[in-house]
Amino acid sequence: MTAPSTCENPAPEASSCVQLRPYQHEALAAIEAAEQRGIRRPLVALPTGTGKTILFSALIASRPGRALVLAHRDELIRQAHEKITAVMPGIDVGIIKAERNEFDRPVVLASVQTLARANRLAQLPNDFATIIIDEAHHAAADSYKRVLEHVGSFAADGPLTVGMTATPERADRKQLADVWDRIVYQRSLLEMIEAQYLVDLRGRRVGIAADFAKLHTRAGDFIERELEEALLDANAPKVAATAYAEHAADRSGLVFVPTVKVAHEMAAAFCDYGIAAEALDASTPLHERRAMLRRLATGETRAITNCAVLTEGFDESSIGCIVIARPTRSRVLYTQMIGRGTRRHPGKHDCLILDLTGATARHDLLTLSSLFGLKNGELKEHSVGEAVAARRERDRVGVVDGRMITRAVDLFSRRHRSMNWLLVGDEHYVLALGEGAHLELARTADGFEVGVLKRGEPKHVLAHSPTLEYAQGIAEDHARRTGVGTIADPEAPWRTHPASQKQLQALRKRPEHT
Repeated sequence: MTAPSTCENPAPEASSCVQLRPYQHEALAAIEAAEQRGIRRPLVALPTGTGKTILFSALIASRPGRALVLAHRDELIRQAHEKITAVMPGIDVGIIKAERNEFDRPVVLASVQTLARANRLAQLPNDFATIIIDEAHHAAADSYKRVLEHVGSFAADGPLTVGMTATPERADRKQLADVWDRIVYQRSLLEMIEAQYLVDLRGRRVGIAADFAKLHTRAGDFIERELEEALLDANAPKVAATAYAEHAADRSGLVFVPTVKVAHEMAAAFCDYGIAAEALDASTPLHERRAMLRRLATGETRAITNCAVLTEGFDESSIGCIVIARPTRSRVLYTQMIGRGTRRHPGKHDCLILDLTGATARHDLLTLSSLFGLKNGELKEHSVGEAVAARRERDRVGVVDGRMITRAVDLFSRRHRSMNWLLVGDEHYVLALGEGAHLELARTADGFEVGVLKRGEPKHVLAHSPTLEYAQGIAEDHARRTGVGTIADPEAPWRTHPASQKQLQALRKRPEHT
């Protein structure tokens, strides 16, 4: 059965209404139940890449009255505009940032840096029924609080104010409880990997001749200038470029570094190894930044090194490698960095995390292993999903009637495999379903169309989506619901079997056969 659309009574022109995933329906129900219990400022925590923007767009669509969405980056505002208009075709969306001041529309998207200024805030009506804060872990900042006070979010009868975040904590330890009543819905990164909404993660430690134990900390994390000196003294750019060339040469990647200088040194080292790379930092003009990211998406650029720019609001789903060349003690920052690589993409089976660690790494240095509570050795041969599955299986081994009971472990369980999408044209993918049927992801003017094609029948359109990764998720949910996931498994045994005589005869009858 196809998941219901976000449109209650879609008009003919509203065909691009987006289907919600099961957990998004659960989150909406949790928000509604919390509101009925008197919770006016609920927080929803979902990992990067699981459709938080689609979720809050659907929430806005389901509620009467005006809505205000607050964000702190240009990319977040653009993404919100794209997805709100996909969920609610024809809705009039206003923007408040820089010279734009469209505060009188049914839905208003606002840059918090602009709106928090006294002259802008004074012009904003306080008649909103719904307030959304994207990347809500920032809401403890004074700028957000000024806006929330103005629109009445802290009043007993104020608007429903909902926060969305992948990291429901702050690196600077400011209290989110000052803004949010409670987390009403949460799913972990591991849960979403195991449910195949995100790709699995593989980790590799890359040792450099640096002693991070000597570094000082400020506000809970390493001082960036000390990190810069330690990394450059250890020739980290060359080491990182060598590791990338060896382990990720066929992947597009992001490299996270602590300072602008390291970003440019790192990009230069990658280029010396024949890996097309560019450096990005906060001073890069917006048009240049967008051009760089387009080149990354097309493969013209293989890797982008960046300093504190792409940790939030960047959603290129093809990223297959993350280089952590910005060692950190912060769980929030580390999660944000690896989250840039967890999105699904046709043909992408996992994301490789290259952790630069010192020769005498501190026990509190975050790595992929420590994030998931695994020992370093557990990720040498296996992915995170495989290692966790193996650990759970070992934990179930026990003694029954004096006998040791064990079970074979399939470390490459199908639940951790991607489906076998084939690229058949420019942004056009197909997935075989068997019996002459296949799923199709095709680029349209405003996103991607998910279709089912069966031999001799017209195409049945399942859904429209503003993004490729979300369209892929809808299609793969359909494949699993209809019981054909094993057909779509890229490692299914039948793929290595020779074609039967019957199959060869059918192939020869096809008109395009030569």
